[in-house]
Amino acid sequence: MLYRTLGRTGLKISEIGFGCGNNAVLMVKAPHEEQVKAVRHALALGINFFDTAFAYGLGKSEENLGRILNEIGAKPVISTKIRLAADAVGDIKAAAIRAVEAGLERLRRERVDFVQLHTRVTQERGMGKRFSFSPGDVLGAGGAVEGLKVMRDRGKVGFFGFSGLGDPKALHELVDSGEFQGFQCYYNLLNPSAGQAVPPGFSALDYGRILGRAAAKGMGAFVIRILAAGALTADPSAGGGSSPEPLSPGSEYALDLQRAEKVKAALGIDGKELTQAAIRFALMKREVSTVLVGFSNTAHIDEAVSCSGAGGLSEEALAQLRKLWETDFGTLIA
Repeated sequence: MLYRTLGRTGLKISEIGFGCGNNAVLMVKAPHEEQVKAVRHALALGINFFDTAFAYGLGKSEENLGRILNEIGAKPVISTKIRLAADAVGDIKAAAIRAVEAGLERLRRERVDFVQLHTRVTQERGMGKRFSFSPGDVLGAGGAVEGLKVMRDRGKVGFFGFSGLGDPKALHELVDSGEFQGFQCYYNLLNPSAGQAVPPGFSALDYGRILGRAAAKGMGAFVIRILAAGALTADPSAGGGSSPEPLSPGSEYALDLQRAEKVKAALGIDGKELTQAAIRFALMKREVSTVLVGFSNTAHIDEAVSCSGAGGLSEEALAQLRKLWETDFGTLIA
């Protein structure tokens, strides 16, 4: 396992991170014995970064991870996330403090290395089906950042960041503020816009090469959806994510399945090779601190870990991928 420094924090974390989210279900619904086995196996292979959140099983992921780490006496780098909703608007700062305190209690820890705001960020506060903060709600007086700073000053939080979901312009504003040490970045073979140029009108959301912008501010980046909710795996029929709505607009699962087929055809690879190509692709980007992968079993852990130190994709493969991106996958997406 190779390790990278997380932005300007000085933390050394494994290139492959253990994602404890809903999609892989392991840390939310699997029997305790299977969870312990997987965590032990990951640690033995050098994974030292675990990412969880209250939203994963409404606290179950945090509870299970905290209990297991205490049982086996392990102290890896942990990142958790707080999701603030409409009821936080009256006092966002206080709500952020309470959310962090509750997360620490579920994790059974006095302190956590990294906390990220899990609420989407859009130009204007969104009060619809998917609640979102405006940049002012995050950065302004009495906002989320002030609450996170209080917890940092109390020694409860090492560093903080945000989930890079919402409006790209608003996300760039958060990056430019200089207030954050890291963020979760939507980046994969099917939507590489966080790190690669895509044409105007690209059918997936254009994140405007936010990876480079964040790195210039000294921020680390945790890559999410590297396997596109299963579209970039050997068994895509088992994927699709835990929500009927795409995590990122324009990346509906049915569309990503079509894009994935075009990638396989262009590179001349099968499903297993596709998974490894997807992970190796992300690791080629020096601005990436870790690639978060959701595991369902120890075999998945082995497969992901084998990509660390395996080298990037060939120039020929990259040229084929650029053709796909430049033509928006042949503009055949239905």
